[in-house]
Amino acid sequence: MQNIGEKFRLSVYSQRWGHNDTYKLTKTEEGWLLTFNKATDAPCDRFGHPTLEKAFTGESISYPNDLEYFISEIWDASQTKSKEEVQGYFDQLGEWMSTTEKTKPNFSPLHL
Repeated sequence: MQNIGEKFRLSVYSQRWGHNDTYKLTKTEEGWLLTFNKATDAPCDRFGHPTLEKAFTGESISYPNDLEYFISEIWDASQTKSKEEVQGYFDQLGEWMSTTEKTKPNFSPLHL
C-alpha cells in the first residue's frame, strides 16, 4: 500500500470564524486519522466516517452531500498516486468547499 502514514492537509474556509481551518488527514490501511482542534488522531474509515463530517458540522461548515465519495476516491487514488498528486486532490476539494462556504447565505438573527 502506498502513502500509508503520509499526512495530508484539507484547508477549508470557515464562515463562522472568517478564516481557513486546516484538517490534517493521515492515511492508514483502513482509512484516515483526523487531527483538528480537540480531535487528535481520531480514526475515520476511508469515507471519513464518522469523524470528518462531525468536525465540519461542529464548526458549522457546509460540506457536499457526497463528501464521502470524494474522500474515498482520494483514498483510492492514494494507492497509486504520489503524495504530491494526492495533496493536489485535497487542495481542489478544499477550494470547492471554501467557495461554497464563502458564498452561503447568512440568515442568523444578528445579520437580518
